[in-house]
Amino acid sequence: MRKILFIALMSVISLGAFARGKKPVTFQKIPQVLQEAVLANYAENEVQLITCEKTMPRHYKYVFHLADGAVITYSHKAQLMNVENINGIKHAYVPAAVLEYVQATFPNAKITGYKFEFGVHKVEMNNAMTLLFSKKGKFMRIDE
Repeated sequence: MRKILFIALMSVISLGAFARGKKPVTFQKIPQVLQEAVLANYAENEVQLITCEKTMPRHYKYVFHLADGAVITYSHKAQLMNVENINGIKHAYVPAAVLEYVQATFPNAKITGYKFEFGVHKVEMNNAMTLLFSKKGKFMRIDE
């Protein structure tokens, strides 16, 4: 009986996970705070596609696909989650302490990805290195 209940529960959970997919939205329909966050670095016409995905009840993430190849992910509260661009991301997304360290230590490398997660800044570079920094921007280690 326990196995049947467990299988039924897992089926319901997996159906719920597949039911919530990414849905395209227009720039005008996203929260104002997100519009301002994106317009601080890009013009509205540079945004090619915006998708919205429900991550938890009343929690969403918005993914912006831009003309220059950048993919930027924000939470519904306009918290930057992730930035990626193989051509290099704009420095405005990277905290000053982290950016200073990267530019001083690797002057010829471009930052191609940035993520802040679980109190750790993660910086990916075009030289195939990934650097980890503390919440305050202090270098911790190279992640491989």
